[in-house]
Amino acid sequence: MQIKSLFCVVGLDNSKRFSVISSLIYLALFISVALIGPSGLLYVPALVLAPILALTSLRRLRDSGKPALFTLVTLLPFILVIITLVHIQSMMLLLTFLLLAVLTIGYLAIQPAISNADYVQGYSGPVEMKETARPMRKENQRSRVEPTLGGGEPSFSAAINASDENADVVDYSADVQRSAATSTETESRAKFDTQPSSNAEPANNTYQQDRLAQHRRHRGSRQAQPALGQLQQFIEANKKGVLIGAGGIVGSMLLISLWTLIPSSEQEDVNLSVADDQVITEAKVERISTAMPDDFSLALEDDVLIMRWLGDSGAPENLWSLATAKGDRTCSRLRFNNGTEYRPLVVNLLADTGTEARFSPLDTEAIVIDMARRGNVSLCGYNFSLKGSQAALGKVAAFRDYL
Repeated sequence: MQIKSLFCVVGLDNSKRFSVISSLIYLALFISVALIGPSGLLYVPALVLAPILALTSLRRLRDSGKPALFTLVTLLPFILVIITLVHIQSMMLLLTFLLLAVLTIGYLAIQPAISNADYVQGYSGPVEMKETARPMRKENQRSRVEPTLGGGEPSFSAAINASDENADVVDYSADVQRSAATSTETESRAKFDTQPSSNAEPANNTYQQDRLAQHRRHRGSRQAQPALGQLQQFIEANKKGVLIGAGGIVGSMLLISLWTLIPSSEQEDVNLSVADDQVITEAKVERISTAMPDDFSLALEDDVLIMRWLGDSGAPENLWSLATAKGDRTCSRLRFNNGTEYRPLVVNLLADTGTEARFSPLDTEAIVIDMARRGNVSLCGYNFSLKGSQAALGKVAAFRDYL
């Protein structure tokens, strides 16, 4: 096959050539997917394959007498397949567009040709195909035996060319020469009982074998044509039903494809909301608190001790963090009047003007005991009296367990 014939604009393609080229285009596309993956680079081979598909569709439409605008029928599924491979990557949607491509290619392939063109490898047009692919006219080489005197060996003259039975032009002078040669051969065979015919038989046998093979090919093509014709007749007779059936199948697959795409995004939202709910649920730990005499309170969240008081104003912010050792240095230590100190993990100013200091669970028991036994405690510049603190802690069972 000449590569130039793939890009021919004015030629004709029969149904077999069109089907083969279209199938090879999709095969090359999926080989490209296997090599470079479903990425934006897939547009490079697509830009090469799309014109070939468009031109073979144009030649097939011209061969069947259909409008050239029908080229979009084969190009649209190809474009949709490319977009699905690169951007959507949905197997169901890809199968839907591939089925649509098969239906459109099959529709153009079964259209009967309106011309009696001489196809070479399924192509007819200005591009010269390989000579080996063209139907060659066979020449029958016949040898004429010349009589000799004295009983010597017969000699052979130049071969007489016999035209093929499919020749369009009849050469009457060749018939006259052939008749003369035939009469001469008859006389010579009667006089000489030799074996000159054995030299002519190989050429005649080769010619007969070639003609027989050509006849078998023509007979096979004639046998395939009735089946194609029956399919065409069935589609023409049931055109409305075939269109409804094909449209129903493609439409159903398209709806299923879209359905598989929409729930996937919703499911992701559901999963995220469930995960957020789990985080919120885990964060909502039961808080047990008790009010202390000097306008502050202590709270327990599991084993984490929290000291809380009101009075500061401003936007919510982090006042101190032990992890970064940054913030208000007056909030870096909880100091009792006996000199005992504890470092809070974090001190935050909340939106309700409350300030909360969280301590390590390792220090919870020691801090609760000091709160009950010491006279005062200071943090973030505030000095709190602990008078009556032991009685306040003893009222709550959770704190009483540490005393």
